[in-house]
Amino acid sequence: MSAEVPPGSIERIARSEQLKLAVPASEAAPPGRVVSRFLAKAALEAMADRLVAVPDGLEYLVDETQLDPIRNYARRGEPIHDWPYYVRRIHAADRIFIGCAGGYEQTVHEYDIFKTDWNEWFFVMAIFGLELTINYGGPETEGYVRWLSANGNVSPLYSGKNVP
Repeated sequence: MSAEVPPGSIERIARSEQLKLAVPASEAAPPGRVVSRFLAKAALEAMADRLVAVPDGLEYLVDETQLDPIRNYARRGEPIHDWPYYVRRIHAADRIFIGCAGGYEQTVHEYDIFKTDWNEWFFVMAIFGLELTINYGGPETEGYVRWLSANGNVSPLYSGKNVP
């Protein structure tokens, strides 16, 4: 994204006490490999974040052969076909709520890793209310859709251990 502004505007904006930045938000994620490879990388980074405190946790992440397909896809774009992801809107991009400290807040991003009852592992991330989900185990989303159906279409970000 780029913006063209008249000379002197940047300085005036920087001095302003009422600065407001409005970024347009699309209703859908861009299609294709860029988003799915980004999600694969984010999924692996989220798992690394969880495992860093576990003894030998990062070694497990690096050596676990079941993660080779998603790791190869994130790093090299292999296999050649796209790794599908599931996308839906779970709340308005500009949703504002009153936070714990009593001030106005906005959820910019949030994520979690969860396992279904049939042992599929998914990474779920929402950016400005747009939920994106990728399967750690393989290039399919049917298990996530089945989980949503069995759980009243409530996002895993707001169910189970994540109930507010």
